[in-house]
Amino acid sequence: MFFKKVAEQALNAPNTVIGEGISLEAVRMTGAESVRIDGTYKGNLELDGSLVLGDSGVIHGNVEASYFLVAGEITGNIKCHTQLHFASTAKVTGDVEAQSLIVDEGSQVTGTYRVGQPKSPVPAITARDKAKLTQDTV
Repeated sequence: MFFKKVAEQALNAPNTVIGEGISLEAVRMTGAESVRIDGTYKGNLELDGSLVLGDSGVIHGNVEASYFLVAGEITGNIKCHTQLHFASTAKVTGDVEAQSLIVDEGSQVTGTYRVGQPKSPVPAITARDKAKLTQDTV
């Protein structure tokens, strides 16, 4: 039941957007919805939903999310409960823990990887559903 809910959230358009040119500094952001960051975020993120870091986005802090697409820059550790995707423009400095990992050619990652098998099968993300999440990201 939990896994189905997470999969549905990962395929939805983001509920919260931090736009390009916006800088937000916080201790921690938590929530169960989808978030997209095209600006700068300083602080930790703990999301039950999905997170998209656009190619102009920057995160300074640790991230925990169900689904995470990284096209921008992140300095911090990442923990992803389903699928973690590093786009070709991703620049990551930190340790990575994910159930499933996709690394596009050209992405830059400095840190250690820990990738495991999910307890339940990860639902396939179709090209159409991925396009909803990544709108103008990659």
